[in-house]
Order: sequence, then C-alpha cells, then structure tokens
Amino acid sequence: MKTRRALLVEPRRFELVEADLTLGEGQLLVRIEVCGLCNWELNHWKGRIGEGRPQTLGHEWAGTVAEIGRGVTGFAAGDTVTGLPANRATGPQLEGFADYIVADAACCVKVGASVDPMHAIGEPLKCILTVLRGAAPEAGDVGVVLGCGPMGLWCVQALSGGLLSALIAVDVDDAKLALARKYGATHTLNPRTSNVEEAIRDIGRGRLADFVIEGTGNADLLNTAIGYLREGRGRLALMSSYERTSASFDVGAVVGKAVEIRGLHPGYSLDGMDDLRRAVRLLERGTFRMDGLYSHRFKLEDVQAAFETLERKPPNYLKGVVLPKDIITN
Repeated sequence: MKTRRALLVEPRRFELVEADLTLGEGQLLVRIEVCGLCNWELNHWKGRIGEGRPQTLGHEWAGTVAEIGRGVTGFAAGDTVTGLPANRATGPQLEGFADYIVADAACCVKVGASVDPMHAIGEPLKCILTVLRGAAPEAGDVGVVLGCGPMGLWCVQALSGGLLSALIAVDVDDAKLALARKYGATHTLNPRTSNVEEAIRDIGRGRLADFVIEGTGNADLLNTAIGYLREGRGRLALMSSYERTSASFDVGAVVGKAVEIRGLHPGYSLDGMDDLRRAVRLLERGTFRMDGLYSHRFKLEDVQAAFETLERKPPNYLKGVVLPKDIITN
C-alpha cells in the first residue's frame, strides 16, 4: 500500500513524499494516530546526527493496527499500539511522521482500550521509567524536578502519591508550575521569586534534596542542581539532551558533596521493551496523563512548521504533536 511520509532531505528542510509499504513476516501495519515532537530530533533537524539524507524521523508514535503479518501473535486489527524506534530487521526506525508505518511486532506493545490512542505515545514514557530507575527514589526522600517541560511533568506525575516526604517542582514559568501542582507536586518554586536552595532546606527541615532530576537541557544549571543536593550520595539524574557543555562545571562541589551523577538516556536501560511495557501499564492505570500537555498540534503536511516551532518555542509551548490526515490508500 501507499503512504505519505515526511523526509528530512537536508538540515532544516522536510518534504512530504509518497512511499510504498510492504508488510513482512512478524510485522504490523500501523495507521499512525499521533507522533510527538522530541527535542532529541532537533539534532537530526540541525544536521548534527544521522547518516545520509534523506532521513525519516518520528519515534514518539502511537497508532492503530491496520493489518498483521505472518507469524504475529498477540495483536489484532484495531488494537492501539505504540513502540520503540528499533526495527530488528532493518535497523533504527524513526518513521512516525507518516500516515502508516510497518513496525516489528516484537518492538510494539498493545495499549488498553481505556487509553485514547491520541494519548498512547509510549516512547517518552518509557524514558521516564529509565529516569526514575536511575533517580532511585526512596521512601521519605525529598525529591526535586528541575524543569517542568513535558518530561519533567511526567516525572512529577509518576513520583506523586505519597512515597516522598516532599516533591518539589522548580521552573521559571508559573504556568508550568501550576501544572506541576495539578499533577501532584507538593511544592513549587520559581527561581525568579524565591531562593530555591534555602526553600528546599526549609521544606526538608534543614536537609537538602536526596535527588534532583535535571530536565531543563541547560548545562549551565548543573551547578545549580548540585547546590540543591544534600551531602553524601545525593543523586543528580540527567534527563535532558544537552546541546553544549557547561561553561564552568564545579567538580569541587561534586567531590565535596560526594554527588552521584547519572546519565539517564536510553542506554541506561537494561531492557527497553520491559520499560515500555511498564510505562504502558502505568498509562492504562492513569499514572501518566496527557491532559494539558499537548500545546501545539500540526497536520502531517505541516511537519516543516512543526519543527520550526520546536526549534524556536513560543512562550506557551509545552508539547507538540503531529496528527496525520487524508490517508492515501492503494
């Protein structure tokens, strides 16, 4: 069958083309319902990573099974599915900016009918599982989420519920802090109006944070994050994609406080599919929520504008998604 597919033909330029799809053994034909825009793919957009052009992008996808290939079990037409950007037969699969994709069933997870397919983007939630495993929250911890973009807010959602003695969200945007409170943060702090380190110490009754999840992507804030941590194995969980190095990283503070720094990108996960499975189960339970997070929606034919917006985020930007339309059939 035929599909429309967005191709990055050169840095900062997409073209929408028609492509043929062939369903193979062990594969699913998936109609894409939604694909999230990820800051990581700005590296492709800007020409920093990715071999050759053109490139297909889009790894935060969710869709509906249209057809199943030979040998596939556990899936049926009409199922909502999401998956990881890996195709064991052909290599990395970043193809969610399309009407349809062919995905290895072994890289997909079925999502329960209680979840709106528009809300079933599993890959970023899988990354939250990886981050939380690295942050290693313990009962009674004081935890800080620094940066309340969608990833930070999903961390807040997952950490809420009473395990921590305090769950503190930090951001310079009061609207994002309001969402953090909605999602379960016990305290919210704006560095523009508060001395955050003193406030954390007050909230912790003389004790600083046991862990900080850094989600701003600003390498110059790493020293700030270290300042929020207690002495003695406080955990700095690096969740973001950093475009540049810190201008001045305080190694002395790391040594003096005996800080544990953990880089929690996908390679930290020992079993990505198990993390995805767990994330989907939490999505089905309502732990992860999408209400209030999709700030910008784009049609597939507007993927160029979508990435331009992602690169130069307007003040009200939180999470952008691409929604395919006008699907081509054979």
